[in-house]
Amino acid sequence: MKNENSMENQILIREAASPEDIELFWEQLHEYHRRDIFPEPDSEELEYFLGTEYYEQMMFVYGRQQDKCYFLFFNRNGQDIGFAMSVFFPSEDGKCFIMEFCVY
Repeated sequence: MKNENSMENQILIREAASPEDIELFWEQLHEYHRRDIFPEPDSEELEYFLGTEYYEQMMFVYGRQQDKCYFLFFNRNGQDIGFAMSVFFPSEDGKCFIMEFCVY
C-alpha cells in the first residue's frame, strides 16, 4: 500500500530551462554570494562572482552541447528550498562537479 504522505517528503529537482528560470537562478546565486560566501561588500572575489566574466563563462558552459552545465532548483511541497549549479562530463567517465550549492 502506497503511503499517502510519500510525495509530501520528497525533494524534487527542477532544471532551470526557461529564460525566466535562468534569470531567477542567477538572482538567487548572486544573493547567496552576497549573503553567505562573501559578506564583505568590498570583496574582490565577490566582484568577480557578480561580474560578467564569471556569468559569461558559466553561460558558455551551460550552452555547449557536450559536458554542459545545469542550473537546478530543489523543490519541496511546491516551494523552492535551494539550488545548485552542476557540470556533468559524460566524455570523462560521467563525472560531475558541483560548482555552486545552496539550501535556504
